[in-house]
Amino acid sequence: MLIHEWQLGTKLSSALQQQQPADFRIWCAMLSTAVEEQAAFVLQQQHKVEQKTPLRQLFGLAESRPLDYQSDDEMHFKQLNEALQSDGFAQARLLQQLHQYPWVLHDKAKKLDARVEDNLDAHARRRYLHQSMEAVDADATQLYDVLQQLHGHNQDAA
Repeated sequence: MLIHEWQLGTKLSSALQQQQPADFRIWCAMLSTAVEEQAAFVLQQQHKVEQKTPLRQLFGLAESRPLDYQSDDEMHFKQLNEALQSDGFAQARLLQQLHQYPWVLHDKAKKLDARVEDNLDAHARRRYLHQSMEAVDADATQLYDVLQQLHGHNQDAA
């Protein structure tokens, strides 16, 4: 699978010039279907980092805790155990609601199975590995000469 037209070299334009629609369709089919990754659509403003509104500070909320087990969780588990043994289920349930507990032992949200990772296509693998695409300065007028030659070739044939 190809990402940019420049990877084809002159094959796409020569297929157009030589009026070979089958070859042209094959080369176009090999191009990526992810339009936003093509050179003409990689704009400089896409690379700017947007500043997020600090809504947590605006509403006075505490920072959210990570989903995995932290070192201070053992102390909270002991308090929960003592509350359950001494004061009963209602007190333990109240303590559970007041404190956030871990959901998983290790947070590996971005971890994929090796078999799945091996079967990723080039685009998905690049996104998974957080590799950015090179921005290519595309000149939209480069195709004009090819179109002029085709137009002239078609009028000569008619």
